[in-house]
Amino acid sequence: MHIVLQIVLLVVGIAVVLGLIAGVIVLFYRGRYRAAAQQLDTELAVESIIRPFEKGNYRGSTAPGFPSVKNNGRIALTRRRVVFLTLTGTTISVPLDSVIALRLSKVFKGSVVGGWTHLVLRTAAGEIGFYVPDTNAWLHALGQATGLTPDPVA
Repeated sequence: MHIVLQIVLLVVGIAVVLGLIAGVIVLFYRGRYRAAAQQLDTELAVESIIRPFEKGNYRGSTAPGFPSVKNNGRIALTRRRVVFLTLTGTTISVPLDSVIALRLSKVFKGSVVGGWTHLVLRTAAGEIGFYVPDTNAWLHALGQATGLTPDPVA
């Protein structure tokens, strides 16, 4: 019985330590996200917003200079750029004047998720992918903002 109690206390102790570490990490990234969101709100106050911030998912990029790690966050479209703020506080900005093609695709960078379609922005350097709640509305808004006709659905 004594050994069982020691094992239970060890497991509880480990769980408490892991919980404290996770709490510190969450607080760090929450503060970083809030600071980045405040800075981005200030920047966007002087831009014409076409689609305000909504939940989205960054799916990575084949273009250099963009994060390779997928991340959840918020996405918006302005007259100047597509901007994505990750939950970890990283801002990803794609200038509309660098976008040379638009498309929707079930597969992006070898990734397929049932029921989701990627919104893909092509630049001269590569492609940047996102999940957005309404891909058709986003594709239409991007087409109007860039003057580009979206590629056929792949």
